[in-house]
Amino acid sequence: MQAKEVPAVRVGFCDATADDAGYLLAEDIAGRVQIKGRGGTVLQPGIDKLLAAIDFPNNGPILVITDGGGESKLDCARPHAFLLPAGKRLPFATRSEVFYLR
Repeated sequence: MQAKEVPAVRVGFCDATADDAGYLLAEDIAGRVQIKGRGGTVLQPGIDKLLAAIDFPNNGPILVITDGGGESKLDCARPHAFLLPAGKRLPFATRSEVFYLR
């Protein structure tokens, strides 16, 4: 993975609770981030926590990486996109971009 003008990425995990891993160097994320949780996916508390963080830029876009399980809707007024495994779907309609991992 090569970051293009993205020096650091804010990483959070959404499971039974929202965990904030803070800012990580973009090149350090691929294959090196240990995922917490692995229970039921609840995305909204993680989005809310990120949006409330005083050190997250007001115009910072959000990439939601999910397996497609979880809520029937997601409220996020910020520009955002989703990354899903190939063959999976979101359980709700979205106007945001959806990308798939192969």
